[in-house]
Amino acid sequence: MFSKIMSQINNKGIPLTPMSKKKMPSLYKTTVALKTWGLSGLSFGITSFVLLCYVTEWRTVLQFCPYYNTKYNQLDIEDKLKNIQAIADATERSENASRDFQHERDVKSNNERE
Repeated sequence: MFSKIMSQINNKGIPLTPMSKKKMPSLYKTTVALKTWGLSGLSFGITSFVLLCYVTEWRTVLQFCPYYNTKYNQLDIEDKLKNIQAIADATERSENASRDFQHERDVKSNNERE
């Protein structure tokens, strides 16, 4: 059977070089290693990703986790309150900057005259 397959390969003009003979065992070894360690590697990878998200508080990912995302609702409310306060401060500063302060200058000049 093997000789029949080899004769068909050689009739098609596919050379059996030493390079192809060397690649087949390494491909086989890789396949066996992947079958052996693939599931373990996948589980360690997923576990390390979850641990990374937990340790670094990666909000973009964790806001979609069902039970873990409840703490981000409170943070959203606090962020909105801070934005409202910042807008109020900015409007107050702009109103103070647009004031003329003529009354204060008049009072100051009156005090200097006396």
